[in-house]
Amino acid sequence: MITLPKYVSLTAGHAEGPDSLTAFDNALMDAGIADLNLIKVSSIVPQGARLVPLREFPVGSLVPTVYAQAYSNVPGQTIAAAVALGLSPDGRGVIMESHGVGTREEIEAQVRMRVEAAFSARDIPLHEYYVISAEHTVEQHGCAVAAAVLWGDELEELPEQWETEAWTPDVRFSVRVRESIFSMRSPYQHIDIVDTFQFGRMLWLEGTVQTSEADQWAYHEMLVHVPMLIHPAPRRVLIVGGGDGGALRTVLHYPVDQVVMVEIDRDVVRAAREYLASICGNAFDEPRTQLVYEDAYTYLEQAHEPFDVILMDTTDPVGPAMRLFTSDFYALVTRHLSSVGVVSAQSGSPWLQPDVITRNWQAMRPHFSHLHLYLTHVPTYPGGLWSFMLGARGVDPTAVSPAQLEERFRALGIETQYYTPAIHQAAFVLPPFVQRLIAQEAP
Repeated sequence: MITLPKYVSLTAGHAEGPDSLTAFDNALMDAGIADLNLIKVSSIVPQGARLVPLREFPVGSLVPTVYAQAYSNVPGQTIAAAVALGLSPDGRGVIMESHGVGTREEIEAQVRMRVEAAFSARDIPLHEYYVISAEHTVEQHGCAVAAAVLWGDELEELPEQWETEAWTPDVRFSVRVRESIFSMRSPYQHIDIVDTFQFGRMLWLEGTVQTSEADQWAYHEMLVHVPMLIHPAPRRVLIVGGGDGGALRTVLHYPVDQVVMVEIDRDVVRAAREYLASICGNAFDEPRTQLVYEDAYTYLEQAHEPFDVILMDTTDPVGPAMRLFTSDFYALVTRHLSSVGVVSAQSGSPWLQPDVITRNWQAMRPHFSHLHLYLTHVPTYPGGLWSFMLGARGVDPTAVSPAQLEERFRALGIETQYYTPAIHQAAFVLPPFVQRLIAQEAP
């Protein structure tokens, strides 16, 4: 009995061989799909198909497969093969392949265009996209192979992987995980990076979401651009925390002289460098960047040149981070602030962490002549609605005109995903329930 395949595994490999057939067989073994009788099938995937990790098949199994094979006997030539799978929200899909002379990136671009064209021609939304590729520089006789192996109910389905954060004892946030990218326990915390279907790669610290590729800009742009554009000429910037590098990368769009980032856990930075380049870019290696691996409280107890802008990109007020949300800490912060200076601090969710907002407001209020609360929306953070405290001295944030914001923002010459000068102004318009959080005394 033949079962209609509906589970798909992607795999790739490359190898050398004395002839094209042997090179192909060696490449299959390198990909982990040796000893299979491959049946090349149509590129249309049955409805309800899902991608799962490659499993072991019985030797000699007849397995329907879509594969791409690039072979060359030209020494020094670079060849590549790629297979891509696209799925609609209801599980309808297409598999496309591409191969030839060129790099992995070039062949992957070709196969992605083919998948997108197939969905566009059918007027079907592309919800999930996967690609596997192999690249090989030929020694004498080389082969690169990429394959999509289809299989059905006769082979046991692997369980789905989910990551869950407990927002409160009564509310949880879960995402389906494509694969685990990185996991370790540092001297300070457990660090996980997972690739998710909805939000791309996500950084988790101690089981708490810190950032994701899909929505990080809604947080980082508002944390950075609001204070930086309020200050008339920021030159020295301090970032407290921010190990993922997103805030640092955003600050470096400005013509600043120096950005000091004080992050207690160097392993977070190492993980971000390697696995979250889409968020941090090359910010950690920029000449204007100075990385300091130290507790921020200890760092600020020492003497330093004043900073024009200080960004508090900290974790939630749990454990050692608690003292970064105190009046004593903000006394240290203002001691290192220029006579014209602006501080922006993330301050939690109005929906699910109202006490954090109230306590942080009370901690900052004695130290700033101007103190304001503003909002953004980050889907992966508790409740979605997220708050920042903005403290300033020597400049009144409300006195910066819309025309000044527009002029300063235009001078940067950058594209943003969330921030605009109009959003900047609207972010300070607070619903009554949020206004009441900063009008009351801390418990």
